[in-house]
Amino acid sequence: MRRPLLACSALTLGLALAGCSVRDATTEPVTVKADIPAAGLQHLVFESTAGEAKIGVSPDDAIHATLKMQQEEKRILGARLASDSTLKDIEGAKVGQDRKGDTLTLSAGFPSGDDHNSDVKQEWEVLVPARLSVDASMKEGRLQIDGVAGGVKAQLAAGEVVIHVPSGPVYGRLSAGRLHVISDAAEPHDVTVKSTFGLAILSLHGEYYGPPPEKDDGFLSHLHMFGNTVAQHGKGKDDVDIKVTAGLADLRFGALGDDKEVRRDAFKEDQD
Repeated sequence: MRRPLLACSALTLGLALAGCSVRDATTEPVTVKADIPAAGLQHLVFESTAGEAKIGVSPDDAIHATLKMQQEEKRILGARLASDSTLKDIEGAKVGQDRKGDTLTLSAGFPSGDDHNSDVKQEWEVLVPARLSVDASMKEGRLQIDGVAGGVKAQLAAGEVVIHVPSGPVYGRLSAGRLHVISDAAEPHDVTVKSTFGLAILSLHGEYYGPPPEKDDGFLSHLHMFGNTVAQHGKGKDDVDIKVTAGLADLRFGALGDDKEVRRDAFKEDQD
C-alpha cells in the first residue's frame, strides 16, 4: 500500500524540481486589454500563436485589443499540471505594442520573452478602424477578420481562416484546413484561388467556377487528391489571391447563385 504513496511523492518532487505544480483545479484565465489611438496609423500587424482571434471594426478611430490567456492543461497520472514559470508569465502578460511609422504590431507580451506557443491558449478580440490594412498571422487555430476595407493579408499554419470584407485586396495562405473568403465589392480585378491537395472554388455573382460537383453530395467527396486552381479577371480594382496547401479554399463575390450545380455546401459559413 505504501508504494503508490512513495511513487506519488517522487512524482511530486520531480515535478517541483522541473518547475511544475500539481493542482486540483485548472488555472483561471487571465484577461488583459489595451486601447490605442489610431491617429497616424495605416497598417496593423497582428501576431499570435495557438488559439482564436477575431478582428473586426472599431466604433471610433482607435484600436481596442482584448487578450484572454489560459495555460493548456496537461495531466500525468490523473494530476493536473501547471508550470509555475508559465503561470507567472501569464499573470504578468500585456498586449505587446510595437509602433514603427504608420504601422502598429500587436502580440502577446510575456515578461520572460517566451512566445508560449505550446502551453498557452490565446483568445483575441481586436477592433480596428475600417480604413486600416490588416496583416495577421497565427500558427494554429481559428482566425476571423470582418469588415476591414483597407486590405487583408492572413497566414495560418493549420486551422480555419474566415474573411469577410466590404472591399479591398485579400491575400491568404493556409497550410492545412479551410480558407473561406467573402468580398462585397461590386467587381474584382485579378482573382486566384488554389488548393494543392483539396478543392479550390469561386462564386462570382452567382456563377460557379471550379471542378464539377461529384454525384455524391457529401462534402468529403468534393476534395481532390491533387487539387486545382481557379483564376478569373474582372474590371474592379481589388486583387484576391488565396491558397491552401491541403484543404478547402473558397471565395465568393456577391450573392451565392441558385444553380443546383453549385457546390452550395462547400460555400457555407460553417463546416461540419
